[in-house]
Amino acid sequence: MSRSGRIAILLAGLVVGAGVTLVLVPDEVLPSNVLGLLLGLVIGWSFMGAGVVAWARRPGNRTGPLMVLVGFLWFIGRLYWANQPLLHEIGEWTFSLPIAVFAHLLLAFPSGKLESPGARALAVAAYVNVAVVDNVPLLLSDEQLASRLAEASQVATALIFIAIIVVLALRWRAGTTAWRRSVGGLVWPGAVSLATLNVYLLNEVFEQPLGETPGWLFRIVYAAFPLLFLAGLLRTRLARASVADLVVELERPRASGELRVAVARALGDPTVEIAYWLPEQRRYVDLEARPVALPRGKEQRVATLVDREGRRVAAILHDEALSDDPELLRAVSAAAALALENARLQADLRARLDELKAAQGRIVEAADLERKRIERNLHDATQQRLTSVTLALGLAESKLSSDPEAAHKSLAQAKQTLAAALTELRDLSQDIHPNVLSEGGLEPALEDLVYTAPLPVRVTADLNGRLPEQVEVGAYYVIAEALTNVAKHACASGATVTLRRENGRLALLVRDDGVGGADPSRGSGLRGLADRVQALGGTLEVESRPGRGTEIRGWIPCG
Repeated sequence: MSRSGRIAILLAGLVVGAGVTLVLVPDEVLPSNVLGLLLGLVIGWSFMGAGVVAWARRPGNRTGPLMVLVGFLWFIGRLYWANQPLLHEIGEWTFSLPIAVFAHLLLAFPSGKLESPGARALAVAAYVNVAVVDNVPLLLSDEQLASRLAEASQVATALIFIAIIVVLALRWRAGTTAWRRSVGGLVWPGAVSLATLNVYLLNEVFEQPLGETPGWLFRIVYAAFPLLFLAGLLRTRLARASVADLVVELERPRASGELRVAVARALGDPTVEIAYWLPEQRRYVDLEARPVALPRGKEQRVATLVDREGRRVAAILHDEALSDDPELLRAVSAAAALALENARLQADLRARLDELKAAQGRIVEAADLERKRIERNLHDATQQRLTSVTLALGLAESKLSSDPEAAHKSLAQAKQTLAAALTELRDLSQDIHPNVLSEGGLEPALEDLVYTAPLPVRVTADLNGRLPEQVEVGAYYVIAEALTNVAKHACASGATVTLRRENGRLALLVRDDGVGGADPSRGSGLRGLADRVQALGGTLEVESRPGRGTEIRGWIPCG
């Protein structure tokens, strides 16, 4: 609401309140009359004033408009005591309406919405009772029947208010610490107001055995309600002063976990958790690098995102009740942003170390499997061939003098077997480390690789010279394994490899036009590529949407 709108409502409240009070001034002014008129003004004006304040602070919340409506209807209902017939009739028909709106206000606080079926049912019952049932007697000519219906309506009102008090008590019992801190200044005064109103109604039904005391007690408690609400708003504003204490506290070094405690203290919510954003891994973790899932749906937890200089830093996970005080959340987030950024770097480093340890473990395992494969190949193929060569040479030696022709055949067979063994050893050494990679560098090695690839591959490289040996070796095997995966699983018609040097890093891209749908979390192929890149201090990303091919993007520091 605009400032002019708030001023208009306040002026209207002043005019309506003063006008109704002047109408009600009796010919003979007694002290009790003056006290009653002043108390009536306090009730109406305090509800309207508190409502305007709440409306201004939380424009999207219905608490403010409901409080303004209670104050306005309170003044209109007081016309019940006017001497003029028309004004009296207006007051008679609207006399109980502010109490129904008040019940609605309590059931909807603090969000301003009736969020449960029970709350909606009680609010509807309150409106129907005071707007319909309570006014039926006004239409009846039978005074005795009208009186009985009026008493029944008062009893029904009392029962509805008892049910509302029970609902508020159950909410309080089930509420969190932050929720209680947020609503305590309104729930209990509201429940007490309904309780004193019930005593007043029952006192009226039984022809005032307690005199006028219950009526005065209700009006005093009712008048205090909006004042206590304003005190709660003031307390919330003063709570923001704790942000200054938070700033001072965060200036000194903190042990692990103290940042969360400091933020929780500033927010008044001991259940606060902090999730740190890792941009390269696109996930949230705690300070120990354990994954954290942000709350979603209808959970009672909410995540407030913290940015610093346009970058995501962390998320503060807190009680949903704190969402009603966005200014406090913004102030705490801004005050803690730098400390959260520092803690995020620690979490990021810990996550990288954990990932590196896991990658190293997988690399050792893969190296062990590769060693066993080489041993098996040497034993099953090359070693057997060399054994055959040894036997052939021995046979040739034994027949050299007695059967030169047979010896000649044995030597020829040994020569062929030895050539095959040399070819196998050459192929095996190429798999371990291609000579062209050591001698010519990454670009010639890739040209040799794609020449023997089972599908068309186009290579584009802009490297400006040789790279460090470990970078060339790592990039070569990443590309080789990626192309092997394409040939085996992608059903692609072709692939492209792009290499360039940028900002001290080697950027590589392997793209195919296959079926896509590759999942790095399944199998060891793509995970092995990521492990190899991480071992060199780099990062690897895989994008593989079904039907749109696969892209493998990697960045490796190269000085």
